[in-house]
Formats: sequence, C-alpha cells, structure tokens
Amino acid sequence: MKSRDLILLVVLLSLAPLSAREWTASDGRKLQADFVSATATQVTLKIAGRDTPVPLNRLSAADQAFVKEQMSKPVAAKKIEGPFAELITGDWALSKHKDLPFALYASKDLDASKSYPLILVLHGKSQNNENGPQVGGWMKSFAKEDRYTKNPCIIAAPLCYQPYGGTGGGWSDKPGEEAVSLVKELLKSLPIDKERVYCVGYSMGGFGTCRLINNEPRLFAAGVAVAGCTGPETAGTFKKVPLWLFHAADDATVEVKYSRDLAEALKRDKECKYTEYPTGGHGIVGKVFEEEEMHTWLFAKGVAAAK
Repeated sequence: MKSRDLILLVVLLSLAPLSAREWTASDGRKLQADFVSATATQVTLKIAGRDTPVPLNRLSAADQAFVKEQMSKPVAAKKIEGPFAELITGDWALSKHKDLPFALYASKDLDASKSYPLILVLHGKSQNNENGPQVGGWMKSFAKEDRYTKNPCIIAAPLCYQPYGGTGGGWSDKPGEEAVSLVKELLKSLPIDKERVYCVGYSMGGFGTCRLINNEPRLFAAGVAVAGCTGPETAGTFKKVPLWLFHAADDATVEVKYSRDLAEALKRDKECKYTEYPTGGHGIVGKVFEEEEMHTWLFAKGVAAAK
C-alpha cells in the first residue's frame, strides 16, 4: 500500500464512529465508516459526518465484494412531495380542485425523480353528484396490475357535478374548464411527463375529450373518444393531436354518424384511427378499454413536434 493511502486510512480510523460498519484495508488495518456511494474505482465513506473518497483497490477483497453488492441494489425511490402527495396512495383517492371533485390514482411506489404519463378520464352523462362513483370499471382498466406494471401512470378522474353532468353543458362547460385547470396544477406538483398527457372519455366524456383537446391542443398528446365526439370542424386539431375514435354501428343513444363524420375528415391522417363495431350499442366502453392495442397506441404517443 502506498504510504499516503496508509496515512489516510490511519487518519480515518481515528475519526470513525464506533457504530459504523467495519472496513478492512488491504494491509489488514481496520476502519469504522458508513457506506455512501461507489464507482468502479473508489468508494465514498462517511467519516465524522464528512464524505471521504477511498480508492477501492485499497480495501480488502471482502469489502470490495460488499461494495459491488451495494452498487447492484436498486436506488430507493425519491419521495413525492407537494400539495397532491397525500393522494398518491396506490388506490383511488378523493379530493377537490376549485368546485371540481375528482379521484386520483397513482402507485405509492412512484419515484419523484422520474416522470410518468397523466391520463385525464372523463365519464359520461350522469345525475351523480357524489365524488367517487364516477370512477367506472373502464377507467380502472389503466390501473390493472399487469397493465400498470407495464405503463405506470397517474390517472385523474374528475366528476362532472350537477347541474352540468345531468342536464347542463357537461364537459364543455365549467367542469371542463376546471378539469383543464386541474391538469395544469398536477403538472406543477407531480412527476408528470409533460409530453405524455392524455385525455380519454366515454359518451359525454367522448365529446368532452375532443372538446378539451380542441381547446388545449398544446396540453394533450393524444386522445381516445368512445361513443361520442365533436364534428368534422375540429379535424384540424386532430391532425396535430392523434385521436382514436370508437363507436358501434347500432348505437341508439349517440348516433354513429358523429364518429363517422369526424373519421372521414381524418381519413388521410395516419396518426388517427377509427374503429367501428357492428354491434354493442352504447355500451362498448368496457370492450374498448380492454383492447391491448389501444393501450399500446396511447402510451406510445408524445406531443407532436409540429405543434
């Protein structure tokens, strides 16, 4: 061992706390210190509250093996903090933004040092005015264990409260404006990939999906509208923001003509898609959100460079 390294270890030995891990130099001398981090050539030890680098080859073979083991361990996830942190529970958590009740789903294992897609999910027409029941089974398809493991994300499910959700303007009215505001607040506080904010909806929520994306094309990366959409006059927006339309030919609640007209206006756009089921009526939403191709398509989308 070089004399300067030997002197370093002797000095470190005199400073080391008794409760720390015992390390052994290559010449047999002992050192008490806490492991901090390591590279391929050196290890950083905490001595008396100070981080001190030590050449890895100056430690015993056993200590070098210990360092290698520590380096192979996954780094602990950085804790999410901020005004929405308490909603990151691994289950649907209920809260309110302005007058807008909403439910939020995200795994408690999300890492604040990373970024995740955000999905805004919009329910259909309803007289419900209670926060929670708006989280339908089709929304939960994104949170299924196998899918969520593949595509971890944050899911926001606002409630189109009354009178807007039952007899009013739906997502084209105040709740829609507040839903957009909620998305912008979530972007400020949670580890969200700003290039992968999606909006999906069913029936009134399908109309809402198209309306919100048309109003805020720079906010959203893609959309999925089931059994409801805006007219062909909005086609220009969806040439920039990819949209997948779904409808059943025998839908007696919302005429399939809506989706056909918009799909016709977008037929030359390779990024947009239209799927029409021959049967299923107005209740195809469960089938749609069990389509693995739809999930793959959606999560692959990022904000178009042409915006």
